Amino acid sequence: MDGADADDVASLPVGRRDARLLGVHAAIGRAALEATAACPGCGTAAEFALDVEALLARADEASEPEPLELDGQFVAWRSPDSRDVAAASLAPDAVAAERILLARCVGASALTDEQRRAVTAAMADADPLAEVLIDMACPACGEPFVADLDVAQFVWAEVRARALGLLRDVDALARAYGWTEEQVLALGDTRRGAYLELVEGAA
Repeated sequence: MDGADADDVASLPVGRRDARLLGVHAAIGRAALEATAACPGCGTAAEFALDVEALLARADEASEPEPLELDGQFVAWRSPDSRDVAAASLAPDAVAAERILLARCVGASALTDEQRRAVTAAMADADPLAEVLIDMACPACGEPFVADLDVAQFVWAEVRARALGLLRDVDALARAYGWTEEQVLALGDTRRGAYLELVEGAA
């Protein structure tokens, strides 16, 4: 991703990592991010769309962590990165996950509830794209709910789907014309689509 290796990307704050992933989404010709979220009440899939440029503008508001003065002492902290989130994901519940994140990212052995709230608020302010929450309303039952968008999961699913689609295109054209994978991919999307229409029309 932009020439960075896996360790470099893993060390990025989550929101900055996701901004790069949104850049991948935009690079494959998608100006909007379209997804669905299940209603917690009835399970109906509710559709939503987000403007990628608006999301990237939120990433531009990111700032560097600065120690917080809490109850007369300065507490150092940093924004969570991918490895911190992976560790927290193994926790049995949200409370335990937050405890793991704070233990990894905050330079203090213990925090009061008030201090914990102050630190988590500072983390959210410093990395505004780290958590993307969308206010939703179920189209079936009307129940309002909040969807939490996992940008990394979404973009990975999209890239995987596109890769599988390209493999199907290669398979169809290789069978029809005897072309190699390199020859099929060199056609470009428009010409490849035209040949696929010819193949499908002849079937």
